[in-house]
Parts: sequence; C-alpha cells; structure tokens
Amino acid sequence: MFKILAIIILVGLGVYLFKRAQRLAEEEQQQALNESLQKRREEYQAVAKAEAEAKAKAEADKDVIEGEVIASEATLASESEVQQAKSSEPLAFESSQTAEPEPEPEPEPEPEPEPEPEPEPEPEPEPEPEPEPEPEPEPEPDLGWATPALQQGMANLAEQSELAGKHQAMLVVIAECYKQRKLKEYLDFGAHLSDEYSLLFADYYKAEEANGNLKAVKGIGFMQLATLLADHHEFDRAIGFCHQAIGYELSDGTKTGFEGRLARIEKAKEKAAKSQ
Repeated sequence: MFKILAIIILVGLGVYLFKRAQRLAEEEQQQALNESLQKRREEYQAVAKAEAEAKAKAEADKDVIEGEVIASEATLASESEVQQAKSSEPLAFESSQTAEPEPEPEPEPEPEPEPEPEPEPEPEPEPEPEPEPEPEPEPEPDLGWATPALQQGMANLAEQSELAGKHQAMLVVIAECYKQRKLKEYLDFGAHLSDEYSLLFADYYKAEEANGNLKAVKGIGFMQLATLLADHHEFDRAIGFCHQAIGYELSDGTKTGFEGRLARIEKAKEKAAKSQ
C-alpha cells in the first residue's frame, strides 16, 4: 500500500516539475522575444531621430550660407557706390572751370539721300510640326487563369474613380491573391501589386489624415503583401513593407505586430541564404 502511495506521489511530483519547467521556458522565450522587439523599436527610433537631426542641420547650414551671400552682396554694392563717387569728383572739378568758348564749326553740307533699300523677300512659312502620336495604352493583364472573384475585383478597381473606392477595391484583389498564394500565378500577381498599393496607400492615408479619420485606416494590406513578398522570396521588399507599416503606426492584428512579423521575415531570409 505504501509503495503505491509513494509511486503516485512521485508521479505527481514529476508532472508538477515538468509543468513548472515548461512554464519557465515559455516565460524565458517570451522575455527574449520582448527584448528583441524593444531593441528593434529603439533602433528604428534612433534612425528616425538621426534623419531629423541631419535635416535640421542641413536647413541651418542653408540659412547661414544665404546670410553670408546677402552680406557679401551688400558689401559689394557699398564698395561700388564709393568707387562711383570717387570717379565723379574730377568731372565735377573740371566742369567748374570756365573754358573759353570755341568758335562754332562751319555747317557741313547735307549728305545726299541714300537710295531706299529694296524690300527683302518674306521668308517662307515653316512647315507645322506633325503632332506626336499618343502613347498606346498598356494592355490589360490576361486573367484567364484567375478565379471569378479576382476577375471581378480587377474590374471593380478599373471602374473606381474616388480614392477610398480604389483603395477598397485594391484590398479585395490583394486578399484574393493572399488566399490563393499557394498557386504560383496568384503569388506572382499579388507580389507585383506591392508598388502600386504603396503609392495608392500614401495618398489614401493623407486624405484620411486630413479628414481626421485615421482610426479607420487598417494594416491588412501591408500584412498580406509582406507575406506574399516573403513567400515570393523577395525578403528585402517584404522587410521594407513592414518598415512602412511601422512608420504609419499600423497594426497587423497580432500581439507582436509588424515588429514581430519583421523579425520572422528576417529569420526566413537568413535561413534561405544558408540553404543556398
């Protein structure tokens, strides 16, 4: 009976020690991840501060140079006035002396009138330049391979004229490519949209900021495009997209945010480089 109790106690003690060790390991791992994220946040803030200081220094140097140029121009103008005053003094002295009047010269004979020149022939009118041909519109991409959802999304994107509508239609297209990213055509097409979305989002963000509606701006597009670019092995562009999202103070909907996503993409980049 005592042996059975001892075995039960030992088993319970072993389970307790195993769970305690597992909990300590998770806490250490979470602490290491938080320290890494804090370090990356500090590095990003230091880079932004250095850029701001460099810009302020450049503007201060520009103001100093402009002040020196204005002072130099004023000095040159003052010296020029002094020189003109000195050169006019002898003339004033000579004019004060009374010179004897010279005898008037005899009138010269009037010259004979010159013959009128023949009128020059009028120049021939230059031929008007031919109008340059208008550039041909870029052909629309062939989407025969695409799902009806992607084809409809591209059609809606082409029809939109307002900025908010264009942004929403672009999100629909990106989401469909993200959903089907295991297929090469969707992965290639989605990664190709990254530059166009970056420009569109910059205008959209400015408009929402002017309207005081930044709370409605989400980071879903940056999250999905960063994943598409990373899966496409364009790690540097994916990292750049994460930095843009951090600069806009966007969230990707996870606990670690775009900082954690950035760390994971950098690890994937290192792993891919080692495997080559």
